[in-house]
Amino acid sequence: MKTLMLLIAGTLLTLSALANPPPPNILMISVDDLNHWVGHLGRNNQVRTPNIDKLAERGMSFHRAYAPSAICNATRTAMMSGMRPSTTGVYENGRDWRSIIGPNRSLPAFFKQQGYTVLGGGKIFHNDKVIRPQEWDNYFTRSQIKHPYQLEGQDLADAQLANQSRTKRYTVGEMSIAEVNEGDDAVWDYHVARWAAEQVGLEHDKPFFIAAGIFRPHLPWHVPKKYFDMYPLESIELPPYLEDDLDDLPYPPSNASEHDMVLEQDGWKQAIRGYLAAITYADVQVGRILDALFNGPNKDNTIVVLWGDHGWHLGEKHRWRKFALWEESTRTPYIWYVPGVTQANSSTQTAVDLQSLWPTLSELTGKAAPDFVEGHSIVDLMKTPDKEWRIPAITTQGYNNHAVRYGPYRYIRYDKGGEEFYDHSSDPYEWHNLAGSAEQRPQMDEFRAWLPQVNRQNEEGQSLFGGEQRYSGLKPTGLTKGEDSGKTD
Repeated sequence: MKTLMLLIAGTLLTLSALANPPPPNILMISVDDLNHWVGHLGRNNQVRTPNIDKLAERGMSFHRAYAPSAICNATRTAMMSGMRPSTTGVYENGRDWRSIIGPNRSLPAFFKQQGYTVLGGGKIFHNDKVIRPQEWDNYFTRSQIKHPYQLEGQDLADAQLANQSRTKRYTVGEMSIAEVNEGDDAVWDYHVARWAAEQVGLEHDKPFFIAAGIFRPHLPWHVPKKYFDMYPLESIELPPYLEDDLDDLPYPPSNASEHDMVLEQDGWKQAIRGYLAAITYADVQVGRILDALFNGPNKDNTIVVLWGDHGWHLGEKHRWRKFALWEESTRTPYIWYVPGVTQANSSTQTAVDLQSLWPTLSELTGKAAPDFVEGHSIVDLMKTPDKEWRIPAITTQGYNNHAVRYGPYRYIRYDKGGEEFYDHSSDPYEWHNLAGSAEQRPQMDEFRAWLPQVNRQNEEGQSLFGGEQRYSGLKPTGLTKGEDSGKTD
């Protein structure tokens, strides 16, 4: 009888577990400044990203994914707070999001409240100095490891980089490049990947939310020489380019002078080579995390989402870096692997934006998102990639400057009133601004209706949602070259 009762009890426990499966784990990987130059997106055929492409083969890739903003702090604040830049007024890198958004209103805090173990490392918010430690169970920071070639705020010591017998260092435009004659562990991302790989390979007593932020291919492009060797300079191809591309724009790019410097130095191919090397270095670190997950005990119950925080220009429109509303600045990889939901090697060309992150995770985990969270879940597209979709992708760059991406079209409207309109079905590189065409006016009217209705001024010191005034803000890097120099995050 006792044996029978034990068998019945065990059966009931099994049935209960089947009826109430444990909540899924979440692994979120962000890759800084990673534009759509990854293999499976087909935008640049010379890039090598086997690990990111392998994840796309396992799950679903959103081929037309767009950032909330084309600047690190603004887009990461939007994704992690659930509110668009136009709602919070966080448009620049110099604004500390914590001064505006009060405690426990972030994505990690939400999952911690839902009973998850919440762990982070690397660059998730603008840097690891602007997190709220109480909203994480643990956060892996630079201060927890010292490499002999690491200085505060840098990956490699200038003294070592200056030693040309060890490292070849040079500058193209104002972009620092170094072919480092050291191993992968000379760069901080290696240690973030090592930490994340250890965490996803462990058995946890609660569901986990693990966020791993890979800094490359953000400048400076200082990565081991072996990654440069994968891209011989003579084989580098320039992106498609139109000499008079700027003639039909309402406002010229603000940093076209750097492109002139690159041309004067005959450094265009050198700069592209540096970016490609940094992408492939980042891809290897992503692969180390994914290998640990898929070879470990959590492979069958872990959602994986990988995203870049925005795009990057490499000479298109006479421009380098980001900070613009065009395709190159705003489009980025967005890959989801969701056991039981996504189909292997699936994709969609439907335009979505990364403001979908929080609503999608909420739906997949059965945890209702707070009312303040903006954006739309994309679970329906995961299940039916060709589903009709009437939700545009929106990007904001500074106060009241927006881009709307829907179908094959991009509409841009600036605060000063200038407009741009592109048809990607015939103009994938946005060479021909159709905003002045009477034929396009009806469609442009429809796109205008999608523009954000709330445009909050970035007023220093003013807070929303219980922001903490004791935070004085970040070092004001704004749109300066310091943000991309490697001296700050």
